[in-house]
Amino acid sequence: MILVAGATGLLGGSIAKNLLEKGKQVRILVRKNSPSVELARQGRATDARILIQAGAQPVYGDLKDRASLDRACQGVDTVLTTAAATLRDFDIEGVDLNGTKSLIDAAKAAGVKHFIYTSANGRDINSPNPVLKIKALCEQYLKDSGLNYTILAPGIFMEIWIGMVVGMPLQAGQPVSLVGKGDHKHSFVSIQDVAGFGSAVVDNPQAVNQTVFIGGPASYTWTEIVQGVGNAIGQKLPIDYVTFEQPVPLLPEGTPDMLKAMETFESTIDMSQTAPAYGVKLTSLDAFATRFFAQTVE
Repeated sequence: MILVAGATGLLGGSIAKNLLEKGKQVRILVRKNSPSVELARQGRATDARILIQAGAQPVYGDLKDRASLDRACQGVDTVLTTAAATLRDFDIEGVDLNGTKSLIDAAKAAGVKHFIYTSANGRDINSPNPVLKIKALCEQYLKDSGLNYTILAPGIFMEIWIGMVVGMPLQAGQPVSLVGKGDHKHSFVSIQDVAGFGSAVVDNPQAVNQTVFIGGPASYTWTEIVQGVGNAIGQKLPIDYVTFEQPVPLLPEGTPDMLKAMETFESTIDMSQTAPAYGVKLTSLDAFATRFFAQTVE
């Protein structure tokens, strides 16, 4: 039995679907009064009912409730978590840090054989970014637990970041705003590809006690991404380059700060060996843009 925490998210839901399609026994952690049904209508989550209809076994619990996690882990061989507070109550310390630690403790107490944790490329215990710092703290806590583990460390999610930085101005009929020269390369990856790795490491001996870095087939600058999206949808997208001091319009709170931070470093992930090793075909920028933005230009 595989317990998936975060199954109502986009990534966790995709992993749960993949595992069910492989014939695995899947249990999903579901919160009471979860907003996932409404968020799923907006394309921002996975409806738990769809997973249940596909054969997933629901167990009601919460990362903030240790007793519920103990119940959820009973009879489980593998725990896989993608859970995060981003779309729920934004309590990243209570959910992402303490909740993940509680899930690790519950898994160890229940005799779970394998714990799979979704971290992030760039996580660092000294990072000024609280999410990246918490990811690093959870990785260390998992390693220190004595459990067999696999850590997934994906790059920047195409669906989320390109969807915001390029998609929101495109929908508004405005130029795409980029910081500086938009010329720092980063590894962008489709959520579907990360889900492919998430399901591939389950019951996979080569993944035990390993950190699997996950990127796309190439790294891109934001300028290249805007040009690539424009090529895919058949129209040239105008770009406004702003300074680090200027505001970045149209984007959600917090996003401009991250966009500015991306222009202070580069992050590349070589997937030439990792992708074939786990049997995952990576999504190119062109394929992603064609699929993701098709409805935008109709």
